[in-house]
Amino acid sequence: MSITLKQELEADLFRIAARRGVFAFCSTFGSVPTYRYVALMRVCGVFRRVPWLKWSFYPILLFWFSRLGRKLGIRIPLGCSVGEGLLIEHWGGIWVNPEARIGRNCNIAHNVTLGWVGEGPNRGAPIVGDGVFLGPGSVILGRVTVGDNALVLANSVVLQDVPENAVLVGVPGRVFSMKGSFDVVKHRWGV
Repeated sequence: MSITLKQELEADLFRIAARRGVFAFCSTFGSVPTYRYVALMRVCGVFRRVPWLKWSFYPILLFWFSRLGRKLGIRIPLGCSVGEGLLIEHWGGIWVNPEARIGRNCNIAHNVTLGWVGEGPNRGAPIVGDGVFLGPGSVILGRVTVGDNALVLANSVVLQDVPENAVLVGVPGRVFSMKGSFDVVKHRWGV
């Protein structure tokens, strides 16, 4: 099923403001810098794929997106696969590898890294499932899969696959419980 730009923007808006509509979009876009970043990421992604748009407004939007990313300390490349309903709660120090994949209804806190490992058995970038909460300072390295509804607590380092509904803590990350992110990830879109 293909999702449209309008649906992506609406899902992201619902996750941050728990509201819908044009007025909610305008007020949130103007007042919440992280939503502005995610919305610009979505729009730039569409403009990049449509030839006649790519040569018109795309350079201006790309400049705005890049400048806002530098100001906020967020780098999520346009080629990165990001599901609808992304919520960046606190900005600063967020770094996502272009080959990483992020599922639907995910929360990303500040100082989160989704990084590439260049050699060895975990060579590649992370895959983050649906409904995942990535806590402040969490680092996920290599070709690991974070299962749906997992909760990665603050400053955890993930070097191996995380099962669904797991709560991960520590360096290196270990499963603490199987309660998942249900109490933390609110306003899920399409659930």
